[in-house]
Amino acid sequence: MSINAFYIILAICVVVIVASVYFIAKQLKQNKERAARIAAGEARLKEERAKRVDSIRIIMKAIEEDEKLNWTEASIRVKNLLDQLSIDLSEHEDVQAIYEMEESTQHIPTHEQWNTLPLSARRKYQAEMEALERKHLERLRRAKVYLANYSFE
Repeated sequence: MSINAFYIILAICVVVIVASVYFIAKQLKQNKERAARIAAGEARLKEERAKRVDSIRIIMKAIEEDEKLNWTEASIRVKNLLDQLSIDLSEHEDVQAIYEMEESTQHIPTHEQWNTLPLSARRKYQAEMEALERKHLERLRRAKVYLANYSFE
């Protein structure tokens, strides 16, 4: 083999090695960026989960201290937060009342629809909600204590 052929093969090998190193470095950088995005996403999910857990605890703390918050509204909010956390406590004896309250009030209009209702319809629904709250009050109080101390981990 001639020396020129040797230098040509050597040059080709060097080019292949340099190209390989470049692509490996590029891939490692992309992997690092991907890992950083995944970690950021997981941190964001953990933060959102913590916010939902805090919301449940705040609602449970405020329920009988804030006269603007009634058991019906609290039950609807807590049930939705539990659903967002993918936690199903519907079979738990102490928490079952929250699920029952939410289910029993699904037909009642909320937000803008509530505001457009005639006063007589609002009173009818309010009476219905108050009756449900009286019926489930002791169980709702047990749910309050249970959820305030529940470990959401």
